[in-house]
Amino acid sequence: MRLIHITDPHLTSLDSWRPGPSAGKRWLSWLSWQSRRRKRHLQARLTALTAHLDAARPDVWAITGDLCQIGLEQEAREAAAWLNRLASADRVLLVPGNHDLFATDSSESILRHWSDWLHVDPAAPEWPVVRAFDEATLIGLNSAVVTPLLKAGGRLGAAMRERLDHALEKSRDTCRVVMIHHPPLPGCCKPRKALADDRELTELLKRRGAALVLHGHLHHNREYRLGCSDGSETAVFCTASASAAGSQGPAAARIFDIEPASCGYRVSMRLEALDASNRAHTIENSEWISRG
Repeated sequence: MRLIHITDPHLTSLDSWRPGPSAGKRWLSWLSWQSRRRKRHLQARLTALTAHLDAARPDVWAITGDLCQIGLEQEAREAAAWLNRLASADRVLLVPGNHDLFATDSSESILRHWSDWLHVDPAAPEWPVVRAFDEATLIGLNSAVVTPLLKAGGRLGAAMRERLDHALEKSRDTCRVVMIHHPPLPGCCKPRKALADDRELTELLKRRGAALVLHGHLHHNREYRLGCSDGSETAVFCTASASAAGSQGPAAARIFDIEPASCGYRVSMRLEALDASNRAHTIENSEWISRG
């Protein structure tokens, strides 16, 4: 099967919105968007990259959050229209990012408009979401929580980690792919942006293992290897923003091909990125055998 990972597209526009007296922390993010961030995330870059990726005929799109800027109702509608153009919901698994669940009213909006792609019941959402695709099992986590001003961290909580433990055990005979917005490993970013229970998640992953962990949040391309208790390794990939422009670096996405092998699964990865003319190029590739 072919899986494509994209993250942090920040695809919505705030051009028609102005903060009012009750805007709260949205004031600061709106100012940041107006002054610099809207030059760092361009719709044309996202369109060019997703057209290139769609031509690769993926079986499933794994999207690790931050479709929005400040979690508004109008942003949830705009992002839903984009998701509908991208692919049918049965070929997508989406997990939320901190910009999607930006304020206390954001959760209701994204559940109303995105439940098909999140694959949750909007009236009673529960994570992780587990979806089977041929040889692979995708396990989607929700690390997004509403944070105070100047904070952008996340949290899973004990109940979600326990359900993840069961999901990893139940799917151990498949190629397991874990999706999360925030970095799952300690020390990947500043504390104000980190996952509060990253150490607990890391210990769980070491104990249960997985083929891949895919995340975003950092707007950079990074790769880590996590040694597991059974002697296997879990490959952890962060991918840059799918709409990135300017000093932020190239818009990027990863293509994973997964197939059975004699002692597990053969996984190949291509990192695709746009040049200044919006043409896509492979800038990294690798292949390895995973126990799954």
